[in-house]
Amino acid sequence: MKKEKVPANEMIAGDVFLPGEYIVDEMEARGMKQVQLAEKLGLSKSEVNLIIHGKRGITVPIAIKLERIFDIDAEYWMSLQIKYEIEILKKKHQEQLKKAPLKGTRRDKMNRLIARA
Repeated sequence: MKKEKVPANEMIAGDVFLPGEYIVDEMEARGMKQVQLAEKLGLSKSEVNLIIHGKRGITVPIAIKLERIFDIDAEYWMSLQIKYEIEILKKKHQEQLKKAPLKGTRRDKMNRLIARA
């Protein structure tokens, strides 16, 4: 069976990684338990568990605290969260995105502007 070629800008990642997976990696690298991370974040263990399992997102205040705890920029944590949310939405609406007509290309807009001149 021949695979259909898909332009890079239409590709959707097959595996979407939870930002929480990266938190777990950092905890394991430091020998840290969820209870310890919860204490450092000022959250309950159940709240940390929700973040780790993707039931709750990383917010800006949490990203700032993670920066302080793991010495990894808050922007990195927020980037992981945003990428995750984008990929989830793309995956959820994949068929609709494929069928949606593109509204005017740059060339079409330029031609309309030239025609008006």
